[in-house]
Amino acid sequence: MASNSPRRVRAGGADREPLRPGDTEIARDFFAGLYAKVAEASFDAPNDIEPADVAFVVGALTFLGRIEDAQLCFDGQRLRGGRLDPRTVAAARFFLGVGYARAGDFDRAYKLLAHDARRRARDDDAWVVAFVFQGLACQRYFTGRYRAAARHALRALRAAHVAHFGYIQMLANDLRGHALAQVGQYRAGIALLEQAKLHSERLDFGMNTYAIECSIANYTAEFVARPEALHRVQALLGRRWHDSYSKRALLAQAAVQLSLRGHRSAALAALDEADADALRLDARRAKVENIVARLHVLRWNAGASACAELLDQTRELVVDSDVAYRAELLGFEAFVGGALADPSRYARALDGLRALTRTNEHYRARAALEQFEDAPARARVFPEDELTPLLRAVVARDLRILPRLLGLGLLGPVPELLGLTPGRRIIVLTTENAVLLEDHGDLRLEPAPPRWCAALLRVLASGDASKEAIVFALWGLRTYRPERHDPLIRTTIHRLRAFLAPYGRWVTVTESGYGCSVPVHFVGAAESVDLEAPLVEGEAPDVEVASPALKPRTDVAETPEERVLEKLLQLERRVGVRDLSRSLGLSESTVLRALRELLRKKRVVRTGCARATRYQARR
Repeated sequence: MASNSPRRVRAGGADREPLRPGDTEIARDFFAGLYAKVAEASFDAPNDIEPADVAFVVGALTFLGRIEDAQLCFDGQRLRGGRLDPRTVAAARFFLGVGYARAGDFDRAYKLLAHDARRRARDDDAWVVAFVFQGLACQRYFTGRYRAAARHALRALRAAHVAHFGYIQMLANDLRGHALAQVGQYRAGIALLEQAKLHSERLDFGMNTYAIECSIANYTAEFVARPEALHRVQALLGRRWHDSYSKRALLAQAAVQLSLRGHRSAALAALDEADADALRLDARRAKVENIVARLHVLRWNAGASACAELLDQTRELVVDSDVAYRAELLGFEAFVGGALADPSRYARALDGLRALTRTNEHYRARAALEQFEDAPARARVFPEDELTPLLRAVVARDLRILPRLLGLGLLGPVPELLGLTPGRRIIVLTTENAVLLEDHGDLRLEPAPPRWCAALLRVLASGDASKEAIVFALWGLRTYRPERHDPLIRTTIHRLRAFLAPYGRWVTVTESGYGCSVPVHFVGAAESVDLEAPLVEGEAPDVEVASPALKPRTDVAETPEERVLEKLLQLERRVGVRDLSRSLGLSESTVLRALRELLRKKRVVRTGCARATRYQARR
């Protein structure tokens, strides 16, 4: 490893001088991200911790979320007396400071990372200086001063080059990438993170490489609307991890992305796992991170009222210096204020977001303004952000965005786009030739429904549709005959339930026929059934949507066309005019006229010619 110095041997080679911090086996395991292994071999073992290993034991415990143990380890070593190596002090202060910053204890983080930094940065050892500047960069980053964080990280990088300290070189590029991503420069930030990842791979830093991959995946999910963003997060969750911070961030991001794509149940499972980790740590910032993710999930599966209730419980957890989460929460305040028609709440939220954009260059605050601010069309704030324009269109109820949402698999926002409160319903997307099934944030898109599906759902939407109404709506038959039509109705209902699976139970049996236990919404132009293409084998017969003004009639005699069509529907073979005439008791000329009209309406198909002409109902 580049940071290791050669072992120093006394004259004669008999005894070796003690290794300095960064040169030991414990340090190498730490640099590789094997934090659990380091803790098990040192702090959790009955043996004393070697002085050169103290800082890296502190770092391992910190990154495992055991910050109290880390503080105990460092304090215990100082209480034993003796002057600690400046490298140990610099590294231990850095690791503890980062741990407190991650937990949201910014006062303690400042004392460790920034206090007296100017004096400490004049140390003769570039190895120590690299840690000091990297600590300053982290303190600036966690308090929302991203440009300053990037500048200090660059100073840390220069010192690390002088010291040939590969670990800080990796961390410095990693933090510079984070800082650029936080101000909305996604591609530039990802490029630096990829550079840090390659550096980590070359130095065989193992799980540190995994942590950087987690950061790349999280930023990609925040900026990129395509499904592969979620797939990348899920793939990383399936791998072994050694850093609870990275895993918790992945779980929170997975919950957000799953809810956006209409997978509420999976999103809640990810949140529950993240919550368990946050409660174990009892860290303020970890809890806020999970609350923000839960607000995203609630927006799509419960609506603005549920978000408002959670926001009211969250305010005491957020401090002014925690810019990132303040911006997120103010964005949800704006959403709640607009959705619940609370103008004062809405105005306060926007004022807070505008104030943040003036003092901190944070993309979340600007993106929230772009999404919720009532303003005329204006230039995009962040051209690299694919999600914000889509969510802006959802808030504005711009239905032109619907095909884009469906194409990207972003089903969660569709009910809000349609002005619907999250619930349980069937949404027939006529213009998109699809049916969307919604169950409080669990959404399932069924493309290309059968041509009779919309007409049947329309008649079932009343909650109790008689069989007479179903026969009339689907096949235009004015007379309902149980012995003829019940088998056909049962078959069609069965096929509808299969199409709506796993929500087929929403189609219910009623006293007079069938109904739907959830609301049915139709989006787009009135449904018209395309009868040009033949139905696939085994599908229900073609349907024709009746005019809403017409009612099923049972008080008039069937027309010849209706009788001929009924007979053809009952038969499973092609028949000629003479056979139909005999079975129906009608003249051949009457049957022929009825067949010609049914052909014109494309209700039957004809094969053969002359005396070999045969007819069959379309199926």
